[in-house]
Amino acid sequence: MESAMNAPADTVLERLRHELAHPPFHALLNPEAVSADAETGVVVIRLPYSPALRRAAGSDNIHGGVIAALIDMAAHAAIAVRIGRMAPTVDLRIDYLKPAPGADLYATAKVLRLGRAIARADVEVAHAPGAAPCAVGRGTFSTLDPRGGA
Repeated sequence: MESAMNAPADTVLERLRHELAHPPFHALLNPEAVSADAETGVVVIRLPYSPALRRAAGSDNIHGGVIAALIDMAAHAAIAVRIGRMAPTVDLRIDYLKPAPGADLYATAKVLRLGRAIARADVEVAHAPGAAPCAVGRGTFSTLDPRGGA
């Protein structure tokens, strides 16, 4: 398994910013990496508010599918910064705790378990870092090296 844990923090954050800008789907959401720690597996991703993300016309609340995508991105990012490569999603669980306000959202993800075959990460989504979460999620990701290494 390649390790990103020895990389300087600014290098890890810049790599995460590059990876978030790469997929065409992400261009619809414009996620921004705020912080990334390869040693602890903690990342924070900001999702800028846009009226296009609302759950319904006339509502300022953000659509649940957008929140699910943010949780998946953040959990994946936490795993990827630890192992230094992509980690495909195996399973994703989301609990919506309250409506997400029409404001920027912050997803804070932390690696719970990093194994040879799978990894797990927990994510909290809130309107500001440290605020009460509007949603929480847990993702399971494959850590198997597609090139055949363990």
